[in-house]
Amino acid sequence: MENNLNNKQGWALRDVIMMALLGLVFAAVYLAVFNIGMALAAALTTTGLGDFAFDIIYGVWFMAGTLGAYIIRKKGAGLISELLASVMELLYGNAGGITVVITGFIQGLGTELGFACFKWKKWGFLSLSVAGVLSGIFIYIYELFYLQYYMLDPMMHVGHLVIRSISAIIFSGILCKLIGDGLAKTGVMKNYAIGRTLKSSGVYEDEE
Repeated sequence: MENNLNNKQGWALRDVIMMALLGLVFAAVYLAVFNIGMALAAALTTTGLGDFAFDIIYGVWFMAGTLGAYIIRKKGAGLISELLASVMELLYGNAGGITVVITGFIQGLGTELGFACFKWKKWGFLSLSVAGVLSGIFIYIYELFYLQYYMLDPMMHVGHLVIRSISAIIFSGILCKLIGDGLAKTGVMKNYAIGRTLKSSGVYEDEE
Protein backbone atom coordinates (compact mmCIF):
# COMPACT_ATOMS: atom_id res chain seq x y z
CA MET A 1 0.00 0.00 0.00
CA GLU A 2 2.89 2.34 0.86
CA ASN A 3 4.46 1.90 -2.54
CA ASN A 4 1.17 2.52 -4.35
CA LEU A 5 0.55 5.74 -2.42
CA ASN A 6 4.09 6.92 -3.00
CA ASN A 7 3.90 6.39 -6.75
CA LYS A 8 0.76 8.51 -6.94
CA GLN A 9 2.43 11.44 -5.20
CA GLY A 10 4.07 14.15 -7.25
CA TRP A 11 7.72 15.06 -7.15
CA ALA A 12 8.91 16.95 -4.10
CA LEU A 13 11.89 19.28 -3.84
CA ARG A 14 13.65 16.76 -1.61
CA ASP A 15 13.43 14.17 -4.41
CA VAL A 16 15.19 16.52 -6.82
CA ILE A 17 17.82 17.32 -4.22
CA MET A 18 18.43 13.64 -3.54
CA MET A 19 18.85 12.83 -7.24
CA ALA A 20 21.20 15.80 -7.65
CA LEU A 21 23.29 14.65 -4.66
CA LEU A 22 23.49 11.13 -6.02
CA GLY A 23 24.52 12.59 -9.37
CA LEU A 24 27.33 14.57 -7.76
CA VAL A 25 28.61 11.61 -5.76
CA PHE A 26 28.39 8.97 -8.46
CA ALA A 27 29.84 11.22 -11.16
CA ALA A 28 33.03 11.32 -9.09
CA VAL A 29 32.80 7.57 -8.49
CA TYR A 30 32.34 6.89 -12.21
CA LEU A 31 35.44 8.88 -13.12
CA ALA A 32 37.50 7.09 -10.49
CA VAL A 33 36.23 3.68 -11.58
CA PHE A 34 37.18 4.43 -15.18
CA ASN A 35 40.80 4.79 -14.08
CA ILE A 36 40.50 1.55 -12.13
CA GLY A 37 39.16 -0.11 -15.27
CA MET A 38 42.14 1.08 -17.30
CA ALA A 39 44.53 -0.32 -14.71
CA LEU A 40 42.62 -3.59 -14.57
CA ALA A 41 42.66 -3.89 -18.36
CA ALA A 42 46.42 -3.44 -18.38
CA ALA A 43 46.83 -6.04 -15.63
CA LEU A 44 44.66 -8.59 -17.44
CA THR A 45 46.16 -8.08 -20.89
CA THR A 46 48.82 -10.75 -20.38
CA THR A 47 46.12 -13.26 -19.40
CA GLY A 48 44.09 -12.64 -22.54
CA LEU A 49 41.17 -11.32 -20.47
CA GLY A 50 41.85 -7.63 -20.95
CA ASP A 51 38.73 -7.22 -23.11
CA PHE A 52 36.57 -8.15 -20.12
CA ALA A 53 38.21 -5.78 -17.62
CA PHE A 54 35.53 -3.11 -17.76
CA ASP A 55 32.73 -5.68 -17.70
CA ILE A 56 33.95 -6.78 -14.26
CA ILE A 57 33.26 -3.33 -12.81
CA TYR A 58 30.55 -2.19 -15.23
CA GLY A 59 27.83 -2.58 -12.60
CA VAL A 60 29.19 0.46 -10.78
CA TRP A 61 27.95 2.68 -13.63
CA PHE A 62 24.35 1.64 -12.96
CA MET A 63 24.37 2.45 -9.25
CA ALA A 64 23.14 6.05 -9.39
CA GLY A 65 19.94 4.99 -11.11
CA THR A 66 19.21 1.92 -9.04
CA LEU A 67 20.02 3.57 -5.72
CA GLY A 68 18.04 6.69 -6.62
CA ALA A 69 15.02 4.61 -7.52
CA TYR A 70 15.40 2.44 -4.41
CA ILE A 71 15.40 5.50 -2.14
CA ILE A 72 12.73 7.62 -3.86
CA ARG A 73 10.52 4.85 -5.31
CA LYS A 74 8.78 6.92 -7.94
CA LYS A 75 8.45 6.43 -11.68
CA GLY A 76 11.32 8.09 -13.45
CA ALA A 77 13.65 8.29 -10.46
CA GLY A 78 16.00 5.67 -11.89
CA LEU A 79 16.25 7.35 -15.29
CA ILE A 80 16.67 10.87 -13.92
CA SER A 81 19.26 9.87 -11.31
CA GLU A 82 21.39 8.07 -13.89
CA LEU A 83 21.05 10.90 -16.38
CA LEU A 84 22.04 13.52 -13.81
CA ALA A 85 25.09 11.47 -12.84
CA SER A 86 26.20 11.37 -16.48
CA VAL A 87 25.72 15.13 -16.87
CA MET A 88 27.74 15.76 -13.70
CA GLU A 89 30.42 13.38 -14.94
CA LEU A 90 30.69 15.40 -18.14
CA LEU A 91 30.97 18.62 -16.15
CA TYR A 92 33.65 17.02 -13.96
CA GLY A 93 35.79 16.65 -17.08
CA ASN A 94 35.06 13.28 -18.67
CA ALA A 95 36.66 13.44 -22.13
CA GLY A 96 33.84 11.43 -23.69
CA GLY A 97 31.79 14.55 -24.40
CA ILE A 98 28.09 14.27 -25.11
CA THR A 99 28.51 10.50 -25.51
CA VAL A 100 28.73 10.29 -21.71
CA VAL A 101 25.25 11.79 -21.39
CA ILE A 102 23.88 9.53 -24.13
CA THR A 103 25.17 6.43 -22.36
CA GLY A 104 23.74 7.68 -19.06
CA PHE A 105 20.34 8.14 -20.68
CA ILE A 106 20.44 4.66 -22.21
CA GLN A 107 21.49 3.06 -18.94
CA GLY A 108 18.77 5.00 -17.16
CA LEU A 109 16.18 3.63 -19.58
CA GLY A 110 17.33 0.11 -18.75
CA THR A 111 17.09 0.86 -15.04
CA GLU A 112 13.60 2.27 -15.39
CA LEU A 113 12.42 -0.71 -17.42
CA GLY A 114 13.72 -3.00 -14.69
CA PHE A 115 11.47 -1.41 -12.07
CA ALA A 116 8.64 -1.14 -14.59
CA CYS A 117 8.74 -4.95 -14.86
CA PHE A 118 7.53 -4.94 -11.25
CA LYS A 119 5.11 -2.03 -11.91
CA TRP A 120 7.18 0.12 -9.53
CA LYS A 121 5.72 -1.84 -6.60
CA LYS A 122 8.56 -4.20 -5.67
CA TRP A 123 11.70 -2.74 -4.15
CA GLY A 124 14.27 -5.30 -3.15
CA PHE A 125 17.26 -7.30 -4.26
CA LEU A 126 15.42 -8.85 -7.21
CA SER A 127 14.07 -5.62 -8.70
CA LEU A 128 17.38 -3.84 -8.15
CA SER A 129 19.25 -6.67 -9.85
CA VAL A 130 16.87 -6.81 -12.81
CA ALA A 131 17.21 -3.05 -13.22
CA GLY A 132 20.99 -3.34 -13.21
CA VAL A 133 21.09 -6.25 -15.64
CA LEU A 134 18.76 -4.48 -18.07
CA SER A 135 20.95 -1.38 -17.87
CA GLY A 136 23.87 -3.55 -18.89
CA ILE A 137 21.95 -5.08 -21.78
CA PHE A 138 20.69 -1.70 -23.00
CA ILE A 139 24.15 -0.14 -23.08
CA TYR A 140 25.61 -3.25 -24.69
CA ILE A 141 23.12 -2.95 -27.56
CA TYR A 142 24.33 0.63 -28.00
CA GLU A 143 27.96 -0.53 -27.93
CA LEU A 144 27.27 -3.10 -30.62
CA PHE A 145 27.16 -0.20 -33.05
CA TYR A 146 29.02 2.63 -31.32
CA LEU A 147 32.04 0.44 -30.48
CA GLN A 148 31.42 -1.98 -33.38
CA TYR A 149 30.99 -4.93 -31.03
CA TYR A 150 28.87 -6.55 -33.73
CA MET A 151 32.17 -7.66 -35.29
CA LEU A 152 33.05 -9.79 -32.27
CA ASP A 153 32.87 -13.55 -32.12
CA PRO A 154 29.51 -14.80 -30.71
CA MET A 155 31.22 -16.27 -27.64
CA MET A 156 32.72 -12.88 -26.88
CA HIS A 157 29.20 -11.46 -26.74
CA VAL A 158 28.24 -14.17 -24.27
CA GLY A 159 31.29 -13.44 -22.15
CA HIS A 160 30.67 -9.70 -22.07
CA LEU A 161 26.99 -10.05 -21.19
CA VAL A 162 27.47 -12.73 -18.53
CA ILE A 163 30.30 -10.93 -16.72
CA ARG A 164 28.51 -7.57 -17.03
CA SER A 165 25.29 -9.06 -15.64
CA ILE A 166 27.11 -10.56 -12.65
CA SER A 167 28.73 -7.19 -12.03
CA ALA A 168 25.32 -5.50 -12.21
CA ILE A 169 23.88 -7.90 -9.65
CA ILE A 170 26.80 -7.34 -7.27
CA PHE A 171 26.92 -3.55 -7.49
CA SER A 172 23.35 -2.55 -8.43
CA GLY A 173 21.61 -5.37 -6.60
CA ILE A 174 23.59 -6.25 -3.50
CA LEU A 175 25.63 -3.11 -2.87
CA CYS A 176 22.86 -0.60 -3.64
CA LYS A 177 20.48 -2.44 -1.33
CA LEU A 178 23.05 -2.49 1.45
CA ILE A 179 23.81 1.22 1.00
CA GLY A 180 20.13 2.18 0.82
CA ASP A 181 19.16 0.11 3.86
CA GLY A 182 22.18 1.35 5.79
CA LEU A 183 21.33 5.00 5.13
CA ALA A 184 17.67 4.41 5.98
CA LYS A 185 18.51 2.83 9.32
CA THR A 186 20.46 5.92 10.36
CA GLY A 187 17.23 7.92 10.14
CA VAL A 188 18.43 10.35 7.44
CA MET A 189 15.96 8.87 4.94
CA LYS A 190 12.83 9.26 7.07
CA ASN A 191 11.21 11.60 4.58
CA TYR A 192 11.75 9.27 1.63
CA ALA A 193 9.83 6.16 0.66
CA ILE A 194 12.62 3.86 1.79
CA GLY A 195 12.55 5.49 5.25
CA ARG A 196 8.78 5.31 5.54
CA THR A 197 8.94 1.62 4.71
CA LEU A 198 11.33 1.02 7.60
CA LYS A 199 9.18 3.20 9.84
CA SER A 200 6.10 1.11 9.07
CA SER A 201 8.08 -1.99 10.01
CA GLY A 202 8.87 -0.52 13.43
CA VAL A 203 12.53 0.38 12.97
CA TYR A 204 12.02 3.92 14.29
CA GLU A 205 9.51 3.13 17.02
CA ASP A 206 11.95 3.82 19.82
CA GLU A 207 12.53 7.34 18.55
CA GLU A 208 8.88 8.40 18.56
